[in-house]
Amino acid sequence: MHRKTDLKNLLVGARMRAAGHVQWRSRWRKARPSPLAAWLTPVTALLLGSTLLAGCGAAQGSTFSGIIEGTEIPIQTEVGGTVQSLPVAEGASVKKGQLLVTLDDQSYQLQVQGAQAGVDAALAALRDAQAGSRAQEIAAAMAAVDQTRALADQSAANSKAAGEQVNALIANQSQLMSNLKGAQDTLAYQQQQLARVQALQKAGAATQQQVDAAQQAVNQAQTQVDNLQAQLQGIQAQIRQAQNAQAAAQSGYASALANERSAQAKLDLLKAGATDQHLKQLIAMKDQADAKLAEARRQLEKTRVASPEDGVFLRRDVEVGQVVKPGATLGVLLKKDELKVVIYVPEADLGRVKLGQPAAIRVDAYPGETFSGRVSVIADRAEFTPKNVQTPDERAKMVFAVTVEITSGLDRLRAGMPADVVLGGPAGGAS
Repeated sequence: MHRKTDLKNLLVGARMRAAGHVQWRSRWRKARPSPLAAWLTPVTALLLGSTLLAGCGAAQGSTFSGIIEGTEIPIQTEVGGTVQSLPVAEGASVKKGQLLVTLDDQSYQLQVQGAQAGVDAALAALRDAQAGSRAQEIAAAMAAVDQTRALADQSAANSKAAGEQVNALIANQSQLMSNLKGAQDTLAYQQQQLARVQALQKAGAATQQQVDAAQQAVNQAQTQVDNLQAQLQGIQAQIRQAQNAQAAAQSGYASALANERSAQAKLDLLKAGATDQHLKQLIAMKDQADAKLAEARRQLEKTRVASPEDGVFLRRDVEVGQVVKPGATLGVLLKKDELKVVIYVPEADLGRVKLGQPAAIRVDAYPGETFSGRVSVIADRAEFTPKNVQTPDERAKMVFAVTVEITSGLDRLRAGMPADVVLGGPAGGAS
């Protein structure tokens, strides 16, 4: 009974909707616009307007779109080391000379100390030669030679021990990697066995106990892989620490060796007595020691990386504790008061674009306001319109990249803002 009533209601509703549709079509036919007006939908009108504007053609007064860009400066280190601190947050405004990154300077401090000791030794030798030598001075020089030689021997032993530690850790790393490879192979085998036993269970040829045993074997193999991976990460950290210690030991050995040679030279000079040739040699050694000290101090200063310009610290590419090499990029700085917009001008209109030509710039963030700019660069080669510009048809056209340097509103505009550029616009400030 209910099914018949539902069917009847559906038929009545369908007739009412059909009658309403006929009446609507009749009224629409009486009031519908002409065929041309019906064809000019909003989307069609927009396309037609764009075509007419493009037909007007001239770059002078034409509007082009682009994205405001800034001058990005990579912050790089001239020396290697471990990142010790990052005092500036991403997005913070910085001044020229403001500290951005500090590296661990322990080894560089040792180099400065060694270079300073070389200077002191060279200066003392020169002064002693100029004053003349005495028996007590010769005895003191002999003691200094013995002392510096002992320090050099100790430094050599420390350097050798550090090297042996590095080699041992590397050997352990190789063994761990081999063990890890074996454990990974075992895990893959156990996983295959588990899949095979599960398939046999579905076919009734294996028991749940066999499946559980296979799963336990997989779990044990996975635990072994995880443990070996953790051990490998730990030994890699130990290798980095040992390598840093080795570098410091080698630096200390070089410094001690230089001190020993300096002490030996002083002793030889005292025994031979000062001559003009010896004095010239000592003066040259003093100058050489001064140069080494200046270079060591310069390397030490480079562990403190400062901002080269006023601007905004866009991002940092390292973290505290990370080991970096000379030339590594530590972050990126956006230079202050240097903004530009790159637009793409069709080849047919390029002849109307001139270097220094004024331009008016508008952005959505400041409706009704116009900022000034000028054409600073015109590309000498054509290219296809970039894929992020306009429609697929537009992207197939050959265009020339034109850079417009923004000259007003630099304190308000920001990199990344979409902008419309009218070439031949006013040369004044924001309006």
